Amino acid sequence: MKKREFLAMGGAVPLMLAGCGGSSSGSAPVRLVNASVGYSHLGYMVESTQITAADVAYGAAGPFQNVQAGAVGVTLTVSNGSGANSAATTAQTRTINKDTRYSLVAYGYADLLKFVLLTESTTTPDAGKANVNVLNTSVDIGAVDIYLSATKDLSVSTQLVSGLPAVQQSAFAPMLAGSYYVTVTGNKDLTDIRFQSPAPVVLTALQVMTIILTPGASGTLANAILLTQGTAGTSTYLPNTTARLRVVNSTASQPTAVAGLLSSTTIAQQTNYAVVSTGAPPAVTVSGATVTPFMYATTTTGGVTTTSTTPSAAVMSAGGDYTLLVYLDGSNAPVAQLIQDNNTAPVLAQGVKFRLVNLAVNAQSLQLSMSVNSINVASLIPYATASDYTELSTPQSVNSLVEVLNGPDVIATHGDHVLVLGNIFTDFVLSVDPTTGIAKDFFRAASGN
Repeated sequence: MKKREFLAMGGAVPLMLAGCGGSSSGSAPVRLVNASVGYSHLGYMVESTQITAADVAYGAAGPFQNVQAGAVGVTLTVSNGSGANSAATTAQTRTINKDTRYSLVAYGYADLLKFVLLTESTTTPDAGKANVNVLNTSVDIGAVDIYLSATKDLSVSTQLVSGLPAVQQSAFAPMLAGSYYVTVTGNKDLTDIRFQSPAPVVLTALQVMTIILTPGASGTLANAILLTQGTAGTSTYLPNTTARLRVVNSTASQPTAVAGLLSSTTIAQQTNYAVVSTGAPPAVTVSGATVTPFMYATTTTGGVTTTSTTPSAAVMSAGGDYTLLVYLDGSNAPVAQLIQDNNTAPVLAQGVKFRLVNLAVNAQSLQLSMSVNSINVASLIPYATASDYTELSTPQSVNSLVEVLNGPDVIATHGDHVLVLGNIFTDFVLSVDPTTGIAKDFFRAASGN
């Protein structure tokens, strides 16, 4: 099974796909909506005929084009830069009924492209109201709640949908015409904000709108596309303008503070993720002195990620998840290092991802390893270093044994741990007891905390 190919169920209505059967005579209007974060521009063809005259940009919708009714092969295409198009997906057969209006929504990452053919609603909203629903195209952001509110404060708001799973759409709900902020949160957690529109969205009377959610850079945060239905329908892209940041403090009892995230403390600890502005991370102080955060930049070419060995300014990009590591170097000088987290869903439907971060400040010579059910997931990780992510295809029902090792010696154990579908676990080792050899560590699922 390919990455993110599974379909979450429950808490939503089935996708309004083009149905089976139908007449093969006549035609139907179809438009392409590019909701794929992996492709800046897309087109499509039916059988061997290119339907789109020009590629559709990410976040946009193309014009309606008449497509022959009947069971037809649909293939998404991408320009190869020379004016020609090549297939971005294999052809999938869809049944198009004449005189029915459709939106062909493309979604997914590069080389993992999928699409759904949505039948547009023909139900007229009540007078003075708009009909709104949500399509969640992201396995990465998981089940989410969506709110509409007059202000950014959710204490007075209308919950449009609760627990909307990945690759599902909600039923249409009537809303009074007006201006509303659109807010997406983790399921049943108002503090876990995944997206909030920077300005109110205007709903007009008799309008029919679908809010399409797409994953941010880290997978956990969301972007939104506002798709209005009808022959004159439009598409408005609302990118996420925030990032998420958590702090892990391992400074050997030196008072440490991170503005807005960690009050001054001498205790080694980890904070939950918080939504923050992009750009430089918050101010860091250790023992009253300012510590300037840095990071090692990463680049990805041809699917291979390379990390620079030269420190650079710490910068957080929109849609990203980050961890700020505050620790002591070999000279006991405080250091603040920003690392980027990858909270995209595992490749396999039953997959679980693991990472080890070695911040054992009082045992800096140790190179630590980690295993899950005796399967190695991280090897010989030096101090102040994070391992790569390793995915295991262990089913979610298995109670698993996670161990952190110093050579052959087990220094931390997490037994009978249920590896929940799609989780990304990181173990932060903060110190090692010199007498017992037991580590102080935090073993946490990444998404949402």
